Formats: sequence, C-alpha cells, structure tokens
Amino acid sequence: MSFDLYQSRTRWLRRVIRRVCRAAAVAGPAGLLMSGQLSAQYKVVSPAGDTITVETAVVREMLDSTRALRRDLEEDPRVMYGIGYGDRATEENPDPAWPWNAIEVLSDSVVDVITPGNLREADRAFANYSVIRMRNVRSRDPDAVCDSIVEWETAAVSSFIDGWIVARTLFGGPPFGPLDALAFARLDGHLAALIVDRGDRQIGACAGEWAESHPEKVEAYRSWHELQFPAPEQEDTVSQESSGPVDGEAELARALGGARVLRRCDLGRVHLCPDRS
Repeated sequence: MSFDLYQSRTRWLRRVIRRVCRAAAVAGPAGLLMSGQLSAQYKVVSPAGDTITVETAVVREMLDSTRALRRDLEEDPRVMYGIGYGDRATEENPDPAWPWNAIEVLSDSVVDVITPGNLREADRAFANYSVIRMRNVRSRDPDAVCDSIVEWETAAVSSFIDGWIVARTLFGGPPFGPLDALAFARLDGHLAALIVDRGDRQIGACAGEWAESHPEKVEAYRSWHELQFPAPEQEDTVSQESSGPVDGEAELARALGGARVLRRCDLGRVHLCPDRS
C-alpha cells in the first residue's frame, strides 16, 4: 500500500470516528441503547390488529418519571410502605392486576403494594400508582364533585400505564391483555370509562354517578373493548395458565398470609420494605 493511500484511508477513518462520537454525544448512551431495545422488545398488538408504538424519547421520559416516583416512595420520611407479591393474575381473573385492587392506600402516607406473582417486572408501575394515589389523598377536596374524583383517579392510572410501558419495553415484562388494554384505552380516549366500568373501588359511589352522567362514554368504551379485546378462546386460556414464573414466590406469599418484614431501610428510617435478601 502506498503512503498516500494509507494517509487517505486514515483520514477517512478519523472522520467516521468523529461522526460516531458526535452522534453519541447528541443521543446519549441511553438513547442509543433504548432505540434498539424498543424495536426489539415493545410492540403491543390488540386482537383487532391495532398497534401501540412508542418513541424512544417518550419512553425515556416515562423511565425518568418512574424512577422519580420510586424515589419518592422509598425516601419520603412521611411514608410507610409495604411491598410484596400475591396471587397470579390471569386473563380470566385479572382482578389482582388492576392497580386499584393491588394497591391499598391506608392514608396519605401509608400504602401496601401487592404485585401479582406473575407480573413482577411491573412492580414499578404499581409503585407509580401508589405514589400518585397518596398525593391525591393529601390534596383531595372533601367537596369535590365526582367528575373531579374520576379525573384524579384517571391521572393515577395513567401513571401506572407509563410504568407498565417501561416494564414492557425496557425490563422484559410479559404481555398481559388486561393491562395492555389500559394503554390502548388511554390512547383511544376511553380510560376514564374503563375505570368506571371496571368498578374501580378508589372512586367508590362516583363510579355509578359518573356512568349515569356520561352513558354515551360508557357505551362507547364497551363497544370499543368488545371489538379490540374480545373474550379469549379456550385454547388461549390453556396457554395463559401454562405460562408464568416457575418458582414458588407467589405461593410463598400466600402461605405467609401477606406477612411483611419490618426492617430499617435507607437513610436510617424505618419503613415497611420488601426483604430482597
């Protein structure tokens, strides 16, 4: 190889390296990694064939928000929290997976979080919801009308959806039709009606009052859900029952009767915390 050709190739290689470095500086390491993860890991398709896709920047915002809410849960000195795993959630019995069932907000600073044993990657979604629910309790106006109460609960569930999308896209969370339906319902403007129709216990009697005030929204949601998420066939039931974790963590949680471990956590404060040893 001639010396001139060697210099030419060296200059070309240096230009390529500089361009790659500039691209990395603009996108950041997380952006470069997440773009590949998104295309490989996250594509939610409804039975009707509709698809949710999420831009990398949006998922990054969801991740940052989820981390901030988790820090609030763990580091707020006012908060006592319990985290554990409970019964499996299935397509036929999704009740343990609905955030309003999995989370027990006892006051504005005490919360119990029970993640279904087969959806452990989604624990960050349940943490999101618990923090927003406690904030709602702290700021709630006792004279608030039902429209406002449903709106606040919809915001809490929307935060849960962000955490669910993060779990699915970045942490290998398994698909689960009922929780995927929450994401689709938000996208298509039916989230409040879904919450009401499912009997979210956090809004109490306002579910019935809201449904009476907005019958067209409830009917539109039901028609939408029947089209997008029809009842599963029997063979899907068999497949769902055969999936899930192979360990006995959920069974152990049930055997312990939901017992919690009280121990000292970060910053020297006492919390109700999960024993991750």
